[in-house]
Amino acid sequence: VNEPALLLADEPTSGLDDENAHRVLDLLMEQSDRWEVTLVVASHDDRVRLSITDSYEL
Repeated sequence: VNEPALLLADEPTSGLDDENAHRVLDLLMEQSDRWEVTLVVASHDDRVRLSITDSYEL
């Protein structure tokens, strides 16, 4: 896959401390902007949801 339409991340911060969780989320958001793709993050952690600009809760 050379030009994906989606960047999927399932529980990307699970088991990480706050500092590294923040770094991972920043990296994911930077890459989705850089590649101009939609970022989909699945997480049970409300802090993750709140740190992402556009989020939807199911």
